[in-house]
Amino acid sequence: MYCRGPAQMSEAAGILPSNHFSCRPGRTRSDSLHYLIKFVKDAWRKEVVSALFLDIKNAFLSITITQLIHNMGCRGVPAQYTNWLRQKLESRHTTLKFDGYVSEQIGLPIGINQGCLLLGIIFQFYNADLVDICKPGKGEEIIAFMDNTLILVKGKSLAETNAKFKRMMMREGGGGVVVV
Repeated sequence: MYCRGPAQMSEAAGILPSNHFSCRPGRTRSDSLHYLIKFVKDAWRKEVVSALFLDIKNAFLSITITQLIHNMGCRGVPAQYTNWLRQKLESRHTTLKFDGYVSEQIGLPIGINQGCLLLGIIFQFYNADLVDICKPGKGEEIIAFMDNTLILVKGKSLAETNAKFKRMMMREGGGGVVVV
């Protein structure tokens, strides 16, 4: 019997944004580049394309577990999975050892282990709301690849694309960052 992993299950259920690439079948780095090229070529000779590159610093170490579980629940992930994930990620500890010194256990309230095999799919649930802020029919697009996000807008001028960036960030559910 074939055992489906989280990526295949989320694909079958259609609960993650299609423009979030990596760690998913049929969504490779090459696919994300083709997606970008198509957006730019569609605008050629008629419109200006502006891009805003976001790289989330220490993304995997800064994931808030309660927010991750909330996001997964909002996208329809069954409680049996989110409860298991909560148990896996909460109440983690580490000990520092060097030069004969051994510290007391130190709690790790946030973050995911860098080597965790679920890291890619977990992060896609964590930042899916950011990827969903665009309105493709309105000349907006977002391409995400792990903790890197590219926000694209097209318009008649740079002033128009800048205004679109601002609206995307300030609208309900937007990125919450003011683009100047």
